[in-house]
Amino acid sequence: MTVRVSRLVPILVMALAVTACSSGGPRTTVTDASTGSVPPAASPSPVVSPSPVVSPSPVVSPSPAASPSLPTPGPAEPTPIVEQRAPAPALRDLVSPAGTFDLADLAGHPVLLFFGYTHCPDVCPMTVGELVLVLHHRPDTRVVYVTVDPERDTLEALTEWTRYLPDGFVAITGSPSAIRAVADAYGVRYARVDSASAAGYSVSHTAFVHLIDAGGRMRVTFPFGTGWATMVRSLDALDTPVQEDGT
Repeated sequence: MTVRVSRLVPILVMALAVTACSSGGPRTTVTDASTGSVPPAASPSPVVSPSPVVSPSPVVSPSPAASPSLPTPGPAEPTPIVEQRAPAPALRDLVSPAGTFDLADLAGHPVLLFFGYTHCPDVCPMTVGELVLVLHHRPDTRVVYVTVDPERDTLEALTEWTRYLPDGFVAITGSPSAIRAVADAYGVRYARVDSASAAGYSVSHTAFVHLIDAGGRMRVTFPFGTGWATMVRSLDALDTPVQEDGT
């Protein structure tokens, strides 16, 4: 914006005058024309002390966010079954997409063991969803998924299926006799149920989840419908792995 020079001149003159007075420059003495005397100088204005500088308020760092607590089990959630810490039955003659599987290879990690099948329409997907949430909160855990449908759950099918599941989730299969032997050892019952559906048949099976501690001992059995938070609590409550002397 353009400012006219005529408006700037008075402002500059006043500024120079103030500067001269404040710097101790020459002053003009004014004489009263009627008396010839010099009027008394006006008393200087009292010096006003500057207001004290107010210290800024201290910056308060925000408190760290508290870790979210685990949700409380609902009234309809089943009660877990506490086991007697017996050694977990071995998983013999079974294979995973990575090769021959041995439960002993997971020593040092708690294990959640589940029997199901990939074509299951309801129970297995719900349980797998809870197990995935457990792995999210306890990534040191391993989930072992034993198929009860070896006819359709081949190694190729399990490889493709587990691509969408987190690390720590292992799916295993084997011959019908090997799977039957392992299922019997864990008290799991299953049977093929023929149907007119597009799948051709379904498999009725026990839907428990077995918690095995890092020392290879049976600790808790979770009935179907147990939420992930209850499983995490049980994992958090595990004590140290079993020692060589069995204590």
